[in-house]
Amino acid sequence: MNRPFSDKLRVIMRIAGCETQKALYARLKALNPETAYDPIRAYKWIQGRSSPRNRAVYDDLAQLLEMEATGEWLRNSGYEEFYSAVSARYDDLLPPLSEETGPDETETPSAETQEPGGPLPAYLAGSYFSVSRAWSPHRPGTLIVGVTTLSRDSDGRFQCGYLECLPWGELRMTGVVQRVGRNMTAPIIDSDAEMAINFTYSIPPAPAAILAGVMSGVTLSDAEMRPIAGRVLSLRLPGGETDPVRFSGYLELNADELAEKLCSCGLSDAQASGLASDILDFLVDPGDRGVIESPASMINAMIAKVLGN
Repeated sequence: MNRPFSDKLRVIMRIAGCETQKALYARLKALNPETAYDPIRAYKWIQGRSSPRNRAVYDDLAQLLEMEATGEWLRNSGYEEFYSAVSARYDDLLPPLSEETGPDETETPSAETQEPGGPLPAYLAGSYFSVSRAWSPHRPGTLIVGVTTLSRDSDGRFQCGYLECLPWGELRMTGVVQRVGRNMTAPIIDSDAEMAINFTYSIPPAPAAILAGVMSGVTLSDAEMRPIAGRVLSLRLPGGETDPVRFSGYLELNADELAEKLCSCGLSDAQASGLASDILDFLVDPGDRGVIESPASMINAMIAKVLGN
């Protein structure tokens, strides 16, 4: 299958979570401030009208893939060889080879099926171990763990499902995910319309090892049902596992107990013990003047520990 560089570039942009050439340029410039990648010329590259002449461009793109591949390999490899290598690195984050399309085969989504705010990267799909501060006034000083699932429906739009296994039963909530710039928001509700939560996550780079952001809603086990908000951290589960009994429920605000849960998510003992303290710092930090936000510096430090960098 002899495909031009444009098809490789599409795959790289998909892995990097970049919807535009400017976004990809920003990612490359963060890796190499002197990058030769030119977003103006890149519009011709993505259309298959030309390819980069400067070999340094291939070197920077290869570095972005975080593989052992070189820029020379990226430049000269056949498409099937390239696709096979990146699929091995990013597992199921890419569609089957037969579903990849060239520049003349790409369809433009209709207004009815297009996601509000633009499309979300396909690599976000999966199941996540989600931990946040417990909102119940009867559970002060505890954490609550649930399972968040992001998936596409038949119209191609992302859906968010959230499940908590609580002492009194299961709480299941669903809703549509929308993109807002470099963030995504998911207002979800249970089937009885008695509980509503809004997740707002920053869109992470591939492979979406961690989703971090803010959740808001109302306290369910509370006569006053007070408005409330806090940070949430979601860690990708291996193999799409979603067993709620294994992951969900209340935890003490304790690094050792949290680390034990993280080990059940596939992390090593060393990763879990180091990450547990970071997660607690992220969740417990009250913010400046009561403002709750999700700082990129804390998120990046945790992603590095999950990916072993």
